[in-house]
Amino acid sequence: MLRYFIKVGARDKLLQKAKDGGGFQTVEVMVTSIYELAVTEPERPFWTEIFPAWDCAALKLNGLEAGVLLGTIMQAPPHCQVPLDGVMKQLGIMKKMAEEAAGVTKEILPGGMIQLTDSDGRVFTREPLPHEVEGN
Repeated sequence: MLRYFIKVGARDKLLQKAKDGGGFQTVEVMVTSIYELAVTEPERPFWTEIFPAWDCAALKLNGLEAGVLLGTIMQAPPHCQVPLDGVMKQLGIMKKMAEEAAGVTKEILPGGMIQLTDSDGRVFTREPLPHEVEGN
């Protein structure tokens, strides 16, 4: 699971800049799955974890759970999808990361179906999801 960190003090500066009407602020951020290896012991007091510190809650999902949740949201009526747009984007990123880790390649076939092939050569053909057609 990826964890997100920001240099101590930078978060407060960003929030203050936003209150003052914006502007640019240079900050140091870090995304890592193994914080202990990414940051040496003496440097750790200078970093703070962004999530869930910014009023967000992290869910731990496996690939199947993430896929089911994404599919459920996609089948919901539009007025339910809008407030869950941020969740859909995060699930989409998780899905893409899982596909990359598995070496999945995608090909749109004649007739509109999508063919997925993993690094072991397994092939799966299905109808494409809306974002797979629009995004490519």
